Amino acid sequence: MGIADEAALYALGYWMHENHPSRISGLCLNDIQRKTPCDECSAVCPAGLSIHEKNPNWKGCTDCGLCVTACPTQAINASGASCKQVDSAVDAAQGCVVLACRRYEGAADAVLACLASLSWDEIAAIALRIPVVLKTGPCKTCPDARAVSCLKETIRHVKDFYGSEEFSRRVFPRIPSALAQEHAEGRASGAQRRRMFSTFADSVKEGTARLSGNEEPPSVSRSRAMLLDALVSLPLEERPAVRWLILSEDGACRGCGICVKMCPHGALSFAADIEGTHCSDDSVPRFLAHDASRCTQCGLCYLSCPEDNLGGWVELRTSEVPALACNPIHVARCEKCGRFFKEEKGRTICPACSRFRFRP
Repeated sequence: MGIADEAALYALGYWMHENHPSRISGLCLNDIQRKTPCDECSAVCPAGLSIHEKNPNWKGCTDCGLCVTACPTQAINASGASCKQVDSAVDAAQGCVVLACRRYEGAADAVLACLASLSWDEIAAIALRIPVVLKTGPCKTCPDARAVSCLKETIRHVKDFYGSEEFSRRVFPRIPSALAQEHAEGRASGAQRRRMFSTFADSVKEGTARLSGNEEPPSVSRSRAMLLDALVSLPLEERPAVRWLILSEDGACRGCGICVKMCPHGALSFAADIEGTHCSDDSVPRFLAHDASRCTQCGLCYLSCPEDNLGGWVELRTSEVPALACNPIHVARCEKCGRFFKEEKGRTICPACSRFRFRP
């Protein structure tokens, strides 16, 4: 058997039978800094697993997926089995797709351990393709109050993202009467069973790509990548104006770049100019650019800012991707050490260098 065949078989087994989430190395807050340890994922785990550790032991995991939505940087991806179940249901559904938890007694296209395991961006991404029906009835008697609270927050986030009017056209608590017949016909036709073969093929391709080792570590989670891909796939004139949160900056930036280096998603960067402006010295940044469509509001940027310059969020509603906002900054390059510092009239060297005497 060739290497390619072995890789394909391994990938098939891995993706179809993986029954626990996976931690994305490099995105976890604990991988980036140690000053403020984060254990949000472990705190919501009903099995009491230490998921926030660098190499978590998944033994005992029930694949409830609560850790996936609890992570502030989206550093945990849902299990392959869970992803495939939702993906195949969405691909096969007609009219709308019905998502429910195991406690739901009716018919659903995909049955998850808990609806709270679905992140807001995954629900939003699915809703761009097909109307989503979330069967939240069992939540009224769910013994896990934390999971219920998480699901409510997720739905609120999706509603804020789309706006009330757009949300009401894409997400429903029950199957709309206008879509009921089409959905019933789709289930009766056995579309999901026919789709299973392509699901197996997709599993092989994706798993083989993981084995290749040629890809760089991802800078966005699977769910955020789904959402951005879904938005970009729509023509701009058909794309809804959605809500992102952009980072506010109070004007004290001195261009140290710590926030840019610390951001796990690459949402922050410096720019010498933007469209419609011109900078005489392209080596000096004039804007702190924030790509809100990649940001998860983890707060690492303002926690690491030495000037306490960052903090707070401002709403940006746009159909553009990336959702880019540029904050003007005023910095100069030190003629002695070359570092940037807060621009002041008549000053040519940074405060650090001004404390030392240099030979002529």
